[in-house]
Amino acid sequence: MSSSVSGDIEPSKKVSWHHGNLREEMVQRGIALLALRGAADLSLREVARSAGVSQTAPTHHFGDKEGLLAAIATEGFHRLMSERLAALKDGMTKERRLRVIMRVYVKFALEQPELFHLMFGPRVSDKRKYPELMEASAGSFQFLNNTIAEFMADHAEDGRPPRFSAIAVWSGMHGLATLLSDRESGLCQVPDDMIEEVCTGVTNLLLGGLKMPHFEADAPAPARTGGRARR
Repeated sequence: MSSSVSGDIEPSKKVSWHHGNLREEMVQRGIALLALRGAADLSLREVARSAGVSQTAPTHHFGDKEGLLAAIATEGFHRLMSERLAALKDGMTKERRLRVIMRVYVKFALEQPELFHLMFGPRVSDKRKYPELMEASAGSFQFLNNTIAEFMADHAEDGRPPRFSAIAVWSGMHGLATLLSDRESGLCQVPDDMIEEVCTGVTNLLLGGLKMPHFEADAPAPARTGGRARR
């Protein structure tokens, strides 16, 4: 964890929580602590202390630490969806809408890297155990899929399924978001003052690919024209 972020989350005063409100409060406290500690060092005990509740309260609501992390990841997908919707404005073209939600994805990863990596990483080992997380994750992808389907209606004439295009776009943006948000690893070679330019360039490449005719992977190689190929 970076030492650039320090401090503690101020504990709540001990209050009588409604069942649903307490669970939500612990998720929100967990997200704040996640940003400070990272998933590895986040503990049920610290979340309980921060929320001002008994040490057994998180276990009662989430079962164990993975259950808490799954709930936090679910909230992360809800936040990502809310930020996408908030960024869309009336009158935007289909291409502009797609560009905006792609950019919001990267922005979300840069601003909340610990939450982003929890949402898509292996900390929750079997996400199928958590239906709410699966539903939120699927909803996020479906939103991208629907936006691409609207965009492709004006460009694709080869019957390419929107899901294929959505996976391609998501792969590109997720790869970029992961590299840019994992700056502590030293793998990212993009300086801060080039992030916007790189995001725009990658978006242009991905959308340019969507506009091109679709070629089957096993299509025969084009016939050579002219004489013998030079070595």
